Amino acid sequence: MSGREAIQKVRSVRLVPPDDPDYVAAMAEQALAHRRYGPREEQTATYHVSGRIEQAARDWLSLRVPLLRERIVAADVLFRDARGYVPLFVELDAVEGRDGIPVRVYEVKFTSNLSAVQRGFAQLGRALRLLGSRYERVDAAVVLVQADRGPLASDDPRLADAVEIGPDDLARAALPARAFLRLDVAELAPFLGADDLGLLLAARDESDANVSARLERTAAIERGETPPSRERQVRPGATLAFEDEPEPGGDELADSPFAALRALRVPRQAGDAASDE
Repeated sequence: MSGREAIQKVRSVRLVPPDDPDYVAAMAEQALAHRRYGPREEQTATYHVSGRIEQAARDWLSLRVPLLRERIVAADVLFRDARGYVPLFVELDAVEGRDGIPVRVYEVKFTSNLSAVQRGFAQLGRALRLLGSRYERVDAAVVLVQADRGPLASDDPRLADAVEIGPDDLARAALPARAFLRLDVAELAPFLGADDLGLLLAARDESDANVSARLERTAAIERGETPPSRERQVRPGATLAFEDEPEPGGDELADSPFAALRALRVPRQAGDAASDE
């Protein structure tokens, strides 16, 4: 079921941990469905290190704010023209809160493309709409870890309405809308092993090459020339929420964590059912 369909009603909104049996089973089922988009691509250093960067960012955050183990938004939703409720899951990279009550959610983006930051805001927006039906005063921030070594174009139109915050701002009771926190990879180095750091260097080389290729294509177009043939870009493995459905051939497949779950299949136990809350 595509997350782009209109949701008419929501019930049983809750937070569950990543090893929740229903969530794992749903992800495994979705991974099998994605096999129709063709063979998997070669797994690059960028692919391998992105998950470790995400965990390092969680470790960095955990020293500054209390993080909940439960970081999957689960709900039963009724889509337009559907006959009944279906389960929906939205994975978050980190959830700040106390006693099971969320107050702030985070999406980590290890990327060289600022479009990924926009996608992060969209992912957080979906989660906030769901959480807002049950919890009060939940805000959000994108954590940007720049994958390439170039300067961040802070005047880029894609960041026009975004507000950059610093680590000290995490202590504030509320953040501005579309807040993003930029972390340098050096700040995450203490949370990465030697192998991770080696992969990180290789991933940054890949990202630098991607940025150079994008600049070369843009320059060729501006000169009125035929741009170099565009190869599929290597992109970090960002979180793809369970309800998202990538278009065939789209770059979203490079972001999908589903491949790692293809070997998992946790059966739903008899009698398990979501109750209205």
